Amino acid sequence: MNALFLVSMFFGAIFGLGFILFPGTVLDPLGATIGETATVFARLFGSAILSFVILLWSARKSLQAEFRLGVANSIFVFYVLIAVLLLIAQLKGQMNLLGWTVIILHAALALGYGYFLIRGRA
Repeated sequence: MNALFLVSMFFGAIFGLGFILFPGTVLDPLGATIGETATVFARLFGSAILSFVILLWSARKSLQAEFRLGVANSIFVFYVLIAVLLLIAQLKGQMNLLGWTVIILHAALALGYGYFLIRGRA
């Protein structure tokens, strides 16, 4: 599970900092444009992603299986919801073809966490 935590931390740090510092630049390649109000919310989203990075760092260092499973459960729900919301946006034409890569990334991470959650409860 540590490897999955590290992958999530890597992408979380990149996207979190990107949304905070350069939200328009992060979204432009996807064909999404944002105004001033959306920029504020993108930055808030970036700060939430960075808080997940810190949570994942703590879970990665923890020896308590229950804590690690709880973090994995929370991150699993996050990735599932994000994948669904991105899929809806993609199907509505709010992103270009590059949007599929972001959907696939989030769905793959959700599957990874789902695997560990099923295995952890078995």
